[in-house]
Amino acid sequence: MRQFVCKVNERNRRAINSILVLVLTVAGSASLAAAEWQMRVTEKSSVEVLCSQAPVVTAEYVFWGANWRWAGVEMRPGRSGTFSGGVRDMGLEIEGRVTSPAAGRLRYTWNITPAGRLDNIIGGGLEFRLVLDSPCLGGQAGEPVLLPDNRGWRWPVSAEGAVTVEFDKPLPNLYFERGNKGQIRAMFVGANVPEGAQTISMTVSLPAGGTVARTLAERYGPADTSKWYSAALTHDKSPVDLSFLNHKPAGKFGFVKAKGDKLVFENGEQVRFWGGNIAAYAIFVEPEQIRAQARRIAQLGYNLMRIHHHDSTRWVGRTVIDKKRGDSQHLDEQVMERLDYWIKCLRDKGVYVWLDLHVGRVFKEGDNIGEGFAEMAARGAEGKGYCYFNERIERLMKDFNAKYLNHVNRHTRLAYKDDPAIMGLLITNENDITSHFGNLMLADKNNPWHNRIFEEQVKAFAEKHGLEAGQTGRTWEPGPSKLFLADWEYRWNRRMLDGLSGLGVKVPVSTTQMWGGMSLYGLPPLTAGTIIDVHSYGRSEALGVNPRFKDNYVSYIASGQAYGMPVSISEWNVPWPNVDRFTAPLYVASISALQQWDAPMIYNYSQQDFSPPSRQGTWSTFSDLAITGIMPAAALLYRQAHVRPAEKSYCIMLDKQKLYMENSHPKNMASLRTLIEQSRVAIGLADAPELDWDRQTKAAGDVRVITDRDKDFIPPGQTFVCSDTGELTRDWVEGYQTIDTAMTQAVHGWVGGRSLRLKASRFDISTPKAAVAVSSLDGKPIGESRLMLITAVARVLPLPGNRMPLLSEPVAGRIYVAGPTGLELVPLAGDGTELPRVNVEFSGGRYVVTLPAPRGTHWFLLRAAAATAQAL
Repeated sequence: MRQFVCKVNERNRRAINSILVLVLTVAGSASLAAAEWQMRVTEKSSVEVLCSQAPVVTAEYVFWGANWRWAGVEMRPGRSGTFSGGVRDMGLEIEGRVTSPAAGRLRYTWNITPAGRLDNIIGGGLEFRLVLDSPCLGGQAGEPVLLPDNRGWRWPVSAEGAVTVEFDKPLPNLYFERGNKGQIRAMFVGANVPEGAQTISMTVSLPAGGTVARTLAERYGPADTSKWYSAALTHDKSPVDLSFLNHKPAGKFGFVKAKGDKLVFENGEQVRFWGGNIAAYAIFVEPEQIRAQARRIAQLGYNLMRIHHHDSTRWVGRTVIDKKRGDSQHLDEQVMERLDYWIKCLRDKGVYVWLDLHVGRVFKEGDNIGEGFAEMAARGAEGKGYCYFNERIERLMKDFNAKYLNHVNRHTRLAYKDDPAIMGLLITNENDITSHFGNLMLADKNNPWHNRIFEEQVKAFAEKHGLEAGQTGRTWEPGPSKLFLADWEYRWNRRMLDGLSGLGVKVPVSTTQMWGGMSLYGLPPLTAGTIIDVHSYGRSEALGVNPRFKDNYVSYIASGQAYGMPVSISEWNVPWPNVDRFTAPLYVASISALQQWDAPMIYNYSQQDFSPPSRQGTWSTFSDLAITGIMPAAALLYRQAHVRPAEKSYCIMLDKQKLYMENSHPKNMASLRTLIEQSRVAIGLADAPELDWDRQTKAAGDVRVITDRDKDFIPPGQTFVCSDTGELTRDWVEGYQTIDTAMTQAVHGWVGGRSLRLKASRFDISTPKAAVAVSSLDGKPIGESRLMLITAVARVLPLPGNRMPLLSEPVAGRIYVAGPTGLELVPLAGDGTELPRVNVEFSGGRYVVTLPAPRGTHWFLLRAAAATAQAL
């Protein structure tokens, strides 16, 4: 059975690495390389090709009607390789099958039946994305070529051969999209579709030695939901009470401040925040819901909530901005009263608040913006991007900040700016010009008024610094334009920050975020603030990503760790319908603790009201057992520092060329990807002569400076990554992580069928994929603790049509937990009610917990018989 245990002892580490290298040498590097090619059928019945577990070819279904009108495509996997679906807007029904006729091959067959004749449409089929520069290819891949007669394409990728896609008949259209050889459209439905069914087949072949991986459905096995638990989590109560983690009230120790790369209270004590988002419709809810959820939020282990989409007047029914007015400059007093009550109730439970200042405010004619307003209105009038080049919008945003932060809470009698329970502010959400909204100012975007200002400033910046004006205005590519945009954004940030200082704001402020996959040239202007904020969203199978060649959502977070500054993560999630989202909380918590990130926040706790939900939603986790069920274990791990901070620190130092003239990003930074789960990592920034506000990062003497952003820090041949503390190990080939600390012992990912031994526990889980954790609740190490929480969560699915209640898979297996004599096993219902005790075997100093237990729950206390629920 494959399991790697990390040791801190360097001599042991060197010995293990020597053995691994010897094994690989004996096996032969050529055969290893060939075996690393895999492909699999995706959950949407398309295909994905992987090299060393890094996706190099992905495909998705695309269909367009007349005039490039997008037509929705839906595919549903069936049994035994079948799938079905269709294109509703075109009246196409599709039945299909996938088979593997030989090693390293997949054959897809589609039977397409139109409801009637279609004429003058664009058509549809598969769009292939090829990662031509993937580091796993080692620079050996050639260029893809199209096969004659529109019969497919071929991409030579290694000495072992090519990835080839062949169709059994000529396609109506096959082409590189706009000449981009990394984007191939294979249109097996053409512009004119006759009546009657048509059949087409496609064969995908790998280089020699390649294999077809099992699908996720095959790995999970059948979902016999008739034996799953129903409504195991209560939407307004918590299964466990961790509110003892919070001091009360929030703000008890004064205002939160940034001190170096940490957040501290006024007394100098460091603080960690484990948080979520209360957004949109969740803000304006009934007082009894606010009270109940504030209590539950604290019980689940949170000590921070971000108030988000408070001003998104376009899609939220009631916001803090009075929508009945002809301008956007008046507060809605009823909504403000509910927000006051949220802050009061959270404060009372020891939960701090983060306030966003600008998210989705829609400006109006009555705001007297002037000539540029029509340009904004054509794009929704939210002001994103425009605010940097429009003094009136800047003034309106500052005015709102003053009204909002000077507002006196009816319950606390404190203005928001004077309330120490409010620990941080965000100036503007997902609104940068270095990567996203700078392009809005270009001449071809039909914004002549704003473009004139933009062009004037580009010309002035270029002349001042001896740059070519044309290059300086090319906002869509790295180069001089990124210097200009960073400078303009930074100066705007400083003006906004000066306005907040003038109001008397005392807490850390983020300007905007690293978000949406932006490269590192977006980081320098964010340093105007006192904390860097990051947004990062993940996908299924993140634990199986090979960091040598591929980034994941956790490695992207690290790109926001500017050296010497605190980091918040105000949005992270692996949202529904990702089946393995239950692996996300422990993964984020463990790496956040290792890196000493300051404030991770799930997006969202809720963006809907708190009535019993009728449907499973993507962005409200409060009722999703897959996320919320494992959150208490993650909160304990992170907030009580069960995972120790990394022992070593690195600073990846980027010079001006790599920072502004190139696309430095985790996807091409092996140094960041391979260090993030081992040791502490920060980004060092250059002093560009064109920018009078930046400074060259000076790393401390005990920090190792790295200038090669593409250096691999994982030993050759090793297929797992281990923290330098020896507590965290992720095996990306097998797809699981172990957390082996004194007070948290946990395994999650593809753990089924393994016997995973940790310091004071052993996990013999038979459920293919699960998250199982043993957490000390009394501050004593597992083995000595007399009060432990056991959590076991796996798949969680709604009823057909995304309807509630949720059905949750019981985790099966045995957990062996070291502990003193005299402990009892008490199941906890989803509302925290203690269920009748379960007999537990005690042998050899270990308790044997057999799952599933007969009480139908995911949470258990292993505690001294005399303990009570109140002891928590």
